[in-house]
Order: sequence, then C-alpha cells, then structure tokens
Amino acid sequence: METIIYFLAFSVVTMGLILQFDKKQSIRLNKILRETRDVQPLFLMRSAEEKLRNLNVSLYGNMIAGPDAQGNRIYINESIRQLAATRLTETVNSYHAGEIQLKEYNTRLNEITTMVNDAREMNFEQISY
Repeated sequence: METIIYFLAFSVVTMGLILQFDKKQSIRLNKILRETRDVQPLFLMRSAEEKLRNLNVSLYGNMIAGPDAQGNRIYINESIRQLAATRLTETVNSYHAGEIQLKEYNTRLNEITTMVNDAREMNFEQISY
C-alpha cells in the first residue's frame, strides 16, 4: 500500500513538471510566432534572388569573374532582350519600392524567365512578344 502512495505522489509531481514545461514551451512558441509574423518566406526570397541573378547573366552577360562565374550572355533577338530587360527593371524597381509583394515579384520573374527561354528556342521569325 505504501508503494502505491509513493508511486501516486511521484506521478502527480511528474505530471506537474510536464505541465509546467509545456506552458513554458507554449509561451516561447507564441513569442517566436509573434516576432516572425512579418518575415518574408526565406526559401521564396532565395528563389527570387537566384532567378534575378540568372536573368541578369542571361540578359547582360557575365558580370563577375572568377571561379563562381557562369555562362555568358545568351543569343536572342535584341528586341526581345530589350523587352525582357525593361520588364525586369520595372519588376525590380516595383519590388524595392514596396509596390508588389514577394509572391508577385517571384511570379513576374518566372514570366520573364519563361519569355527569355522561349525566345532562346525560337527562330527570329517566330517571335511575337
């Protein structure tokens, strides 16, 4: 009988410690969620940075020298290159001015990338942008 009482007391103390720990973790989690509510999604931001870098290399050529250097400027119709460069500049300026959100910025970069890739695969007579 004495063993059962000790076991019962031990289980009550253990349950109290678990509940106390759970409450602390809940408070910490809520604090982190409040602090990160306005933070842009990290992977989406990284994806947009990669797309922007690849578009700059494709449209303007290799801007860096060294072991991290990628391919040179692609060969497409100059009017398509100018159109893509103009859209890219407008998109980047709109994003930096806060006129568009990160998702819209990423979508527009996707559209410009698709336009450049389509122009790369076409003959000059087939282009209709």
